[in-house]
Amino acid sequence: MNKNIEKSTKCDIIVEKGGQKMSNLIELEAGYKLTDFKNILKKIKEYDYKLNYRVTEQDTYYTDKDLEFIKNRICLRTRKVNNESLELTFKPRSDANTEKYGKKEVNIQLKVEDLEDIKFIIKNLGYDEYVSFIKHRTVYSKEEFGFEHNIMLDEIEGVGYFAELELVSHNETEKEQLHAELENYIKRFECENLEKKDQPYRDIVREAQNKT
Repeated sequence: MNKNIEKSTKCDIIVEKGGQKMSNLIELEAGYKLTDFKNILKKIKEYDYKLNYRVTEQDTYYTDKDLEFIKNRICLRTRKVNNESLELTFKPRSDANTEKYGKKEVNIQLKVEDLEDIKFIIKNLGYDEYVSFIKHRTVYSKEEFGFEHNIMLDEIEGVGYFAELELVSHNETEKEQLHAELENYIKRFECENLEKKDQPYRDIVREAQNKT
């Protein structure tokens, strides 16, 4: 894999559709910045991952007036998918414990035509738009070693290319095994010596936009 990359990891416990919990769903991922997809696509083919889906997402992130959301990695986001669906997401404050053992993520499914009303509500609650961008995502998947393995290849318009290696488990008791398998996952794709990246897309894109 290309050495010009950055790495991040996170673990989330997911809650969907207005608070209805998906039973014990755990996601763990490592993310990297790439110059292109050439090398990782070779590995995807070598390990026989299958194309799962392609999607275009328009993400808009919001923050409070004092930027506490940014400082504490709180996420308030709208996401329009293929101009066909809309999702409102909230992720609470991150700390060392939640990054390791998972934190709640609330996703509410809405209609695309509700977007302007949602923006109006968010603004009148005192939150401002922080950054907005379009991301083209291609996902390859494989069931392996008892976990769902996903590789997300992301092209963010005007910013660059990224890859995320994701593991999914439906058993909350498997957190430690999930972390161990992530390390193996990283090694199989020759990522073990990559520079750690602590920033989410939100902050990467904001920094890139501020430079232009």
